[in-house]
Amino acid sequence: MAGAGAGRLTLGLMSTERRRARRQPTKLWRVPVLRTQRITPRMARITVGGPQIDDFVGAGTDENVMLYLYEPGAELPEPLTLESARTAMSRVRPYMRTYTIRRHDPVTNEIDFDFVLHGDHGPASKWAANAKPGDEVIFVGPSPAYQPNLDADWHLLIGDETALPAISAIMQALAGKTVKAFVEIEDAAEEQDLDVTWVHRNGVSAGSAEPLVKALTDAEFPEGRPAVWAAGERQVMQAVREVLAERGVDRAGVRPATYWRLGHAGS
Repeated sequence: MAGAGAGRLTLGLMSTERRRARRQPTKLWRVPVLRTQRITPRMARITVGGPQIDDFVGAGTDENVMLYLYEPGAELPEPLTLESARTAMSRVRPYMRTYTIRRHDPVTNEIDFDFVLHGDHGPASKWAANAKPGDEVIFVGPSPAYQPNLDADWHLLIGDETALPAISAIMQALAGKTVKAFVEIEDAAEEQDLDVTWVHRNGVSAGSAEPLVKALTDAEFPEGRPAVWAAGERQVMQAVREVLAERGVDRAGVRPATYWRLGHAGS
């Protein structure tokens, strides 16, 4: 089938809710940067870790933590714990940004975070662009993680570069399953070594629904019922939900996550 224009796919969703793993105890973690890598022109990978995270329990997929980004020279309470950090927020409040764990290795006690870089327009992007080994990272978490429905006929993953770390981790969890992933990026230079359909903006502004909507409209989907995971800009995700409904996916079952909103300050 060539797409929606050639006929309506009869698809349903395996679940109407995003299934989540059981929440792990929330804790504040204070760890050093081990190394940095520019994996594409606009994405940096920051690897942190050490014995400080030997009891971190990773659940994979879209598990995330809240980064606490303090101003340089901020006087932090000692010892710095979740409780002391919260108590001190009336006098020393960090920028707080949510980031997905790209990789957690419990053997080496390492965690990777991937940051989309957009100059100095956000505290996390600015920090990541200048991070170096030995710098300190403070984060709180982890969150519950998405549990893919392994009984689904196939899996559909959709997002932009902000969702790429989660999509990468979900794909790893779904190894051996039928997966179709659509990832919107700026251009070919931002592609990574992943088996996904890259959707290039090629000059279209980030936050426009046009690139993903066209890709999903034209795509050939496998037979059967998919489990859908989608995340990105709020209005784009609403448009994604509509185009999937037009293609026969149960509208009530597609509940995209908002990772950012056009016109609002982000990372």
